[in-house]
Amino acid sequence: MSSGLNLAQQEAVNYLHGPCLVLAGAGSGKTRVITHKIGRLIQSGVAPKSIAAITFTNKAAAEMRERAKDLIGRDAKQVVVCTFHALGVRMMREDGAVLGLKPQFSILDSDDVTKILKDAGGTTDAATARIWQWTISKWKNMGLNAAEALAIAADDNER
Repeated sequence: MSSGLNLAQQEAVNYLHGPCLVLAGAGSGKTRVITHKIGRLIQSGVAPKSIAAITFTNKAAAEMRERAKDLIGRDAKQVVVCTFHALGVRMMREDGAVLGLKPQFSILDSDDVTKILKDAGGTTDAATARIWQWTISKWKNMGLNAAEALAIAADDNER
């Protein structure tokens, strides 16, 4: 199962004593190492549904999923292969009730937020809505609640 891997890559594939971070530059074989690692874990008796391979981009996750399927076959469908964001959403959907979230919650992108702010603020100016969005983000990053943000609002535009 480790064909075409160099010594360092084989060591990563064969390490079975806990999590393994594969950190390397573009085109260095990370995806190949991770897919072979998934195969090695399954081969050693680890249940595919208890394996997670997390990456940064949807493109990388799709590539990893495809390569795992080619290398491992049907078991690859049970392995969690996704981006960090997708994993977060998955966890929130599965366990979000603890936080008071409904499983069908929506994640808003910046265009959604701009539209909501334009509607709520009674403006058609996207630039104004983006300024409001930036201000709200700043207050959230400062850890302010709504009452605290209102107390420090500089003018009617921020209120």
